[in-house]
Amino acid sequence: MINKKKIILTLLILVFSFYYTNKVSEYIKSKDPIMIKIKKEKENYENKEINAIIENDTIIPGKKGRIVNINKSYQKMKKLKSYSDSLYVYKFTDPKISIKNKYDKLIIKGNSYNKNISLILKIKDIDLLYKIIKYPELNIILDNYFINNYYNDLLNIKNNIIVLENNEILDIIDYCYSVDNFKKLCSINNIYTISPTFIDNDIYYNSYQILENGKIFAYNVINEKDLEKVLLLLSGFKNLGYNIVSIDELIEE
Repeated sequence: MINKKKIILTLLILVFSFYYTNKVSEYIKSKDPIMIKIKKEKENYENKEINAIIENDTIIPGKKGRIVNINKSYQKMKKLKSYSDSLYVYKFTDPKISIKNKYDKLIIKGNSYNKNISLILKIKDIDLLYKIIKYPELNIILDNYFINNYYNDLLNIKNNIIVLENNEILDIIDYCYSVDNFKKLCSINNIYTISPTFIDNDIYYNSYQILENGKIFAYNVINEKDLEKVLLLLSGFKNLGYNIVSIDELIEE
Protein backbone atom coordinates (compact mmCIF):
# COMPACT_ATOMS: atom_id res chain seq x y z
CA MET A 1 0.00 0.00 0.00
CA ILE A 2 2.84 2.33 0.95
CA ASN A 3 4.61 1.55 -2.35
CA LYS A 4 1.46 2.40 -4.30
CA LYS A 5 1.21 5.73 -2.50
CA LYS A 6 4.85 6.46 -3.30
CA ILE A 7 4.31 5.62 -6.96
CA ILE A 8 1.22 7.83 -7.16
CA LEU A 9 3.02 10.64 -5.37
CA THR A 10 6.03 10.32 -7.68
CA LEU A 11 3.76 10.43 -10.73
CA LEU A 12 1.95 13.48 -9.40
CA ILE A 13 5.28 15.22 -8.80
CA LEU A 14 6.42 14.37 -12.33
CA VAL A 15 3.17 15.64 -13.84
CA PHE A 16 3.36 18.82 -11.82
CA SER A 17 7.03 19.21 -12.74
CA PHE A 18 6.27 18.90 -16.47
CA TYR A 19 3.34 21.31 -16.11
CA TYR A 20 5.39 23.82 -14.14
CA THR A 21 8.36 23.57 -16.53
CA ASN A 22 6.04 24.10 -19.49
CA LYS A 23 4.42 27.12 -17.87
CA VAL A 24 7.81 28.63 -17.06
CA SER A 25 8.98 27.97 -20.61
CA GLU A 26 5.85 29.60 -22.06
CA TYR A 27 6.27 32.60 -19.77
CA ILE A 28 9.91 33.08 -20.77
CA LYS A 29 8.96 32.68 -24.43
CA SER A 30 6.20 35.29 -24.09
CA LYS A 31 8.78 37.82 -22.86
CA ASP A 32 11.20 37.10 -25.70
CA PRO A 33 11.47 40.16 -28.04
CA ILE A 34 11.13 37.82 -31.03
CA MET A 35 7.82 36.41 -29.77
CA ILE A 36 6.57 39.90 -28.88
CA LYS A 37 7.40 41.08 -32.40
CA ILE A 38 5.66 38.08 -34.00
CA LYS A 39 2.45 38.66 -32.04
CA LYS A 40 2.55 42.37 -32.86
CA GLU A 41 3.15 41.98 -36.59
CA LYS A 42 1.41 38.72 -37.50
CA GLU A 43 -1.91 40.31 -38.51
CA ASN A 44 -0.08 42.17 -41.29
CA TYR A 45 0.72 38.81 -42.89
CA GLU A 46 -2.61 37.06 -42.41
CA ASN A 47 -5.72 37.16 -44.55
CA LYS A 48 -9.17 35.64 -44.41
CA GLU A 49 -10.32 33.15 -46.99
CA ILE A 50 -12.33 34.56 -49.92
CA ASN A 51 -15.13 32.54 -51.49
CA ALA A 52 -15.22 31.65 -55.16
CA ILE A 53 -17.76 33.59 -57.20
CA ILE A 54 -20.37 31.42 -58.90
CA GLU A 55 -22.86 32.90 -61.34
CA ASN A 56 -25.03 30.49 -63.30
CA ASP A 57 -22.54 28.10 -64.98
CA THR A 58 -19.45 30.28 -64.51
CA ILE A 59 -16.95 30.46 -61.67
CA ILE A 60 -14.07 32.67 -60.56
CA PRO A 61 -11.73 30.99 -58.03
CA GLY A 62 -11.57 32.28 -54.47
CA LYS A 63 -8.55 32.53 -52.23
CA LYS A 64 -7.35 30.50 -49.25
CA GLY A 65 -7.04 32.13 -45.86
CA ARG A 66 -3.63 32.42 -44.24
CA ILE A 67 -2.94 32.28 -40.49
CA VAL A 68 0.47 32.62 -38.84
CA ASN A 69 1.54 29.59 -36.81
CA ILE A 70 3.03 31.51 -33.90
CA ASN A 71 5.02 28.72 -32.25
CA LYS A 72 6.52 27.27 -35.43
CA SER A 73 7.42 30.74 -36.65
CA TYR A 74 9.07 31.49 -33.31
CA GLN A 75 11.08 28.25 -33.43
CA LYS A 76 12.48 29.10 -36.87
CA MET A 77 13.38 32.66 -35.92
CA LYS A 78 14.84 31.61 -32.58
CA LYS A 79 17.35 29.40 -34.37
CA LEU A 80 18.63 32.48 -36.19
CA LYS A 81 18.29 34.57 -33.02
CA SER A 82 16.46 37.36 -34.84
CA TYR A 83 13.01 38.30 -36.14
CA SER A 84 12.41 37.92 -39.89
CA ASP A 85 9.03 38.03 -41.62
CA SER A 86 10.42 35.69 -44.30
CA LEU A 87 10.47 32.92 -41.68
CA TYR A 88 6.77 32.98 -40.88
CA VAL A 89 5.11 29.56 -40.96
CA TYR A 90 1.49 29.59 -42.09
CA LYS A 91 -1.63 27.48 -41.81
CA PHE A 92 -3.98 27.75 -44.79
CA THR A 93 -7.76 27.52 -44.68
CA ASP A 94 -10.00 26.69 -47.65
CA PRO A 95 -12.81 29.05 -48.63
CA LYS A 96 -16.32 27.80 -47.88
CA ILE A 97 -17.23 28.18 -51.55
CA SER A 98 -14.34 26.77 -53.57
CA ILE A 99 -13.47 25.88 -57.13
CA LYS A 100 -12.44 22.44 -55.89
CA ASN A 101 -14.21 19.72 -57.89
CA LYS A 102 -16.50 22.23 -59.61
CA TYR A 103 -15.88 20.62 -63.00
CA ASP A 104 -19.37 21.55 -64.19
CA LYS A 105 -18.55 25.28 -63.97
CA LEU A 106 -16.80 27.36 -66.62
CA ILE A 107 -13.73 29.18 -65.31
CA ILE A 108 -13.84 32.66 -66.80
CA LYS A 109 -10.73 34.09 -65.06
CA GLY A 110 -8.46 33.77 -62.06
CA ASN A 111 -9.21 35.73 -58.91
CA SER A 112 -8.54 39.46 -58.82
CA TYR A 113 -6.46 39.37 -55.64
CA ASN A 114 -3.27 38.14 -57.33
CA LYS A 115 -1.63 40.08 -60.15
CA ASN A 116 -1.49 36.94 -62.30
CA ILE A 117 -2.49 36.38 -65.92
CA SER A 118 -2.25 33.36 -68.21
CA LEU A 119 -1.32 33.18 -71.87
CA ILE A 120 -2.47 30.34 -74.11
CA LEU A 121 -0.97 29.66 -77.52
CA LYS A 122 -2.92 27.71 -80.11
CA ILE A 123 -0.49 25.93 -82.42
CA LYS A 124 -0.38 23.24 -85.10
CA ASP A 125 3.36 23.17 -85.80
CA ILE A 126 5.72 20.80 -83.96
CA ASP A 127 8.67 23.19 -84.46
CA LEU A 128 6.75 25.87 -82.58
CA LEU A 129 6.13 23.41 -79.77
CA TYR A 130 9.87 22.91 -79.30
CA LYS A 131 10.30 26.67 -78.93
CA ILE A 132 7.34 27.14 -76.59
CA ILE A 133 8.37 24.43 -74.12
CA LYS A 134 11.25 26.70 -73.10
CA TYR A 135 8.54 28.76 -71.39
CA PRO A 136 6.71 26.35 -69.02
CA GLU A 137 4.46 29.16 -67.80
CA LEU A 138 2.80 29.26 -71.23
CA ASN A 139 -0.19 27.05 -71.94
CA ILE A 140 -0.85 25.32 -75.26
CA ILE A 141 -4.04 24.59 -77.18
CA LEU A 142 -3.75 21.53 -79.41
CA ASP A 143 -6.18 19.51 -81.47
CA ASN A 144 -6.53 15.73 -81.27
CA TYR A 145 -4.78 15.25 -84.60
CA PHE A 146 -1.65 17.00 -83.29
CA ILE A 147 -1.76 15.11 -80.01
CA ASN A 148 -2.12 11.71 -81.67
CA ASN A 149 0.72 12.41 -84.09
CA TYR A 150 3.15 13.82 -81.56
CA TYR A 151 2.00 12.03 -78.44
CA ASN A 152 5.50 10.97 -77.34
CA ASP A 153 6.81 14.52 -77.76
CA LEU A 154 4.12 15.75 -75.40
CA LEU A 155 4.61 13.25 -72.61
CA ASN A 156 7.30 15.12 -70.69
CA ILE A 157 6.51 18.76 -71.39
CA LYS A 158 5.70 21.00 -68.42
CA ASN A 159 3.25 23.24 -70.28
CA ASN A 160 -0.46 22.69 -69.72
CA ILE A 161 -2.15 21.03 -72.70
CA ILE A 162 -5.64 22.32 -73.48
CA VAL A 163 -8.23 21.05 -75.95
CA LEU A 164 -11.64 22.18 -77.14
CA GLU A 165 -14.20 20.46 -74.94
CA ASN A 166 -15.27 17.11 -76.38
CA ASN A 167 -16.17 13.56 -75.41
CA GLU A 168 -12.76 12.07 -76.24
CA ILE A 169 -10.27 13.22 -73.62
CA LEU A 170 -6.78 11.75 -73.83
CA ASP A 171 -4.79 11.05 -70.70
CA ILE A 172 -2.30 13.90 -71.17
CA ILE A 173 -4.95 16.63 -71.34
CA ASP A 174 -4.83 19.16 -68.49
CA TYR A 175 -7.78 21.41 -69.34
CA CYS A 176 -10.58 21.93 -71.81
CA TYR A 177 -11.73 25.24 -73.20
CA SER A 178 -15.03 26.56 -74.48
CA VAL A 179 -15.63 29.42 -76.89
CA ASP A 180 -19.37 29.48 -77.48
CA ASN A 181 -21.83 27.27 -75.65
CA PHE A 182 -20.47 25.58 -72.55
CA LYS A 183 -21.44 21.92 -72.90
CA LYS A 184 -19.78 20.51 -69.75
CA LEU A 185 -18.38 17.61 -71.80
CA CYS A 186 -15.14 17.43 -69.83
CA SER A 187 -16.75 17.33 -66.41
CA ILE A 188 -17.32 13.59 -66.89
CA ASN A 189 -13.54 13.17 -66.85
CA ASN A 190 -13.04 15.53 -63.89
CA ILE A 191 -11.30 18.12 -66.02
CA TYR A 192 -11.85 21.84 -65.60
CA THR A 193 -13.02 23.92 -68.55
CA ILE A 194 -11.79 27.48 -69.05
CA SER A 195 -13.07 30.37 -71.14
CA PRO A 196 -10.10 32.26 -72.61
CA THR A 197 -10.32 35.57 -74.44
CA PHE A 198 -8.98 35.06 -77.97
CA ILE A 199 -7.10 38.04 -79.41
CA ASP A 200 -7.02 37.54 -83.18
CA ASN A 201 -5.70 40.87 -84.44
CA ASP A 202 -3.71 43.89 -83.30
CA ILE A 203 -2.70 41.82 -80.28
CA TYR A 204 -0.77 44.57 -78.51
CA TYR A 205 -3.56 47.15 -78.48
CA ASN A 206 -6.42 44.70 -77.93
CA SER A 207 -4.61 42.86 -75.13
CA TYR A 208 -3.61 45.97 -73.19
CA GLN A 209 -7.13 47.38 -73.54
CA ILE A 210 -8.66 44.59 -71.46
CA LEU A 211 -5.66 43.71 -69.26
CA GLU A 212 -6.65 42.93 -65.65
CA ASN A 213 -5.78 40.56 -62.83
CA GLY A 214 -6.78 36.97 -63.55
CA LYS A 215 -7.18 37.44 -67.30
CA ILE A 216 -6.82 34.42 -69.61
CA PHE A 217 -5.57 35.45 -73.06
CA ALA A 218 -5.39 33.12 -76.08
CA TYR A 219 -3.51 33.70 -79.35
CA ASN A 220 -3.34 31.82 -82.63
CA VAL A 221 0.35 31.21 -83.30
CA ILE A 222 0.88 30.07 -86.88
CA ASN A 223 4.56 30.84 -87.31
CA GLU A 224 7.69 32.10 -85.54
CA LYS A 225 6.74 35.71 -86.21
CA ASP A 226 3.49 35.23 -84.31
CA LEU A 227 5.41 33.61 -81.46
CA GLU A 228 7.84 36.54 -81.30
CA LYS A 229 4.88 38.93 -80.96
CA VAL A 230 3.44 36.96 -78.07
CA LEU A 231 6.81 36.76 -76.32
CA LEU A 232 7.20 40.53 -76.70
CA LEU A 233 3.74 40.94 -75.21
CA LEU A 234 4.72 38.62 -72.35
CA SER A 235 7.71 40.84 -71.62
CA GLY A 236 5.51 43.93 -71.69
CA PHE A 237 3.06 42.44 -69.20
CA LYS A 238 5.93 41.60 -66.86
CA ASN A 239 7.22 45.16 -67.07
CA LEU A 240 3.80 46.29 -65.81
CA GLY A 241 4.19 44.06 -62.76
CA TYR A 242 2.05 41.13 -63.89
CA ASN A 243 3.05 37.53 -63.27
CA ILE A 244 2.69 35.25 -66.29
CA VAL A 245 1.59 31.92 -64.82
CA SER A 246 0.24 28.57 -65.93
CA ILE A 247 -3.48 27.86 -65.68
CA ASP A 248 -2.62 25.62 -62.73
CA GLU A 249 -1.32 28.56 -60.76
CA LEU A 250 -3.91 31.04 -62.05
CA ILE A 251 -6.87 29.10 -60.66
CA GLU A 252 -5.14 27.98 -57.46
CA GLU A 253 -6.95 29.33 -54.45
